[in-house]
Amino acid sequence: MKKVTKVTPDWRMTLIRELKRKLIHITGLSVPVGIIFFGKMTTAALIALALAVSLVLEAGRLKGLIKLPAVREHELDKTAGYVYYILGSLLTVLLFKPAVAITAMLMLSVGDAASGIIGSVLRGSNVRTEESTKRIKPLPITAGMFLVCLALGYLSSGITGLPFIVYLAGAVGATLADGVPVYIGKRCLDDNLTIPLYAGLFMSLAGLARLA
Repeated sequence: MKKVTKVTPDWRMTLIRELKRKLIHITGLSVPVGIIFFGKMTTAALIALALAVSLVLEAGRLKGLIKLPAVREHELDKTAGYVYYILGSLLTVLLFKPAVAITAMLMLSVGDAASGIIGSVLRGSNVRTEESTKRIKPLPITAGMFLVCLALGYLSSGITGLPFIVYLAGAVGATLADGVPVYIGKRCLDDNLTIPLYAGLFMSLAGLARLA
């Protein structure tokens, strides 16, 4: 018999919490907008400023001086995902060409939001907690992430000029980063960091292979 991915019994409340989190996540759309209207270096400078502010806030949170919304339970005593989100955004803008960075950030802000929303109603979706015994997200989540990222690549190609093979590679990279956790020792890398970097790297390599 085929294994069926079950819906969590409290999926409604989980979905509502995830929707609130992903509303914050969507603020990452400001990065592609910034690149288009202000250029790469100005956008990078603004992200660097945001990163500095986030580090101050995170230090205060970890010391118990302040409380921040939408922090997951497993992040209460370690650096929260929003810091990695900002760091990943900064590295993506600095490391990759503007067209690639724009697409990679769309895949992070919208693609990962879609993955989180789908995963909020399914069991076994969080593969990055210490309690998790799974090492890959369920197929409905990975399929949803891939299709959304592929659609984002297509919709943005009119602005970025990226060919199909390049944004296809980006969708594969983003889906891989989202669905398969990467461990360094016992520590799992946050997907807010790896999604745009994988997507950007895969697109850059696909672009080079296309020119070879």
